[in-house]
Amino acid sequence: MILDPDNKYIQAINSHAPLAGATILEIGCGNGRMTGDMANYAAKIVATDLGEEVLEQAAKNINAANVEFLYTPDGFAKLPEQSFDMVIYTLSLHHIPQDKMIDNLRHSGNLLKDGGKIVVVEPGDGGSFLEIKKRFGAGSGDESEVKKAAILAIKNLSGWNLSSTHHFEVDFLFTDEADFFTNKLPRYQDLPAEKILELKSFLKKNTNDWGIILTSGRHLNLLTRKTSQRK
Repeated sequence: MILDPDNKYIQAINSHAPLAGATILEIGCGNGRMTGDMANYAAKIVATDLGEEVLEQAAKNINAANVEFLYTPDGFAKLPEQSFDMVIYTLSLHHIPQDKMIDNLRHSGNLLKDGGKIVVVEPGDGGSFLEIKKRFGAGSGDESEVKKAAILAIKNLSGWNLSSTHHFEVDFLFTDEADFFTNKLPRYQDLPAEKILELKSFLKKNTNDWGIILTSGRHLNLLTRKTSQRK
């Protein structure tokens, strides 16, 4: 599987929050796919995740000198205040418990230097990959409710200005059905036989000479502190 083969994700961030020379805190780095791209621009990245195993994998995947990894089991990075130019939530805010989302955003805000930005990238509402998640339980399944909670959290963060939403799409490229099942639906055989046929038909309709391509919507928002607001 290749996530975002055209690098649309990094293009979207760079066009709204330029990364060149920035010190960045990444919340929820996962396997480091976006971390590696951002490291090509940033002066320094501290990449965090609440999963110890996935963070270890990210550290194996990325060997850039300007990246360090930090295990944050509760999702809160214990770092000095006013240390970063930018905090980026890479598809991670909706994974934070709903009653902790605003506290987490506030904590991130305290880690920013004056004039710093919080960048929140969340899954969007369209695309063939979202459809396959909802219909067949692929990947993380239907995340509609937690995504709504994440959007509500950034709207309700007092003392901060919320930008308009920038919508974009990324692709997932799978070599074949086996690649898709291994990465996104390893227990597909537990589905009813008719569902498996339906799923395979869906994948076939999204297959071309390069493999299976599924699209996924994304939306990006910026949070900037209101004048004279801190803590």
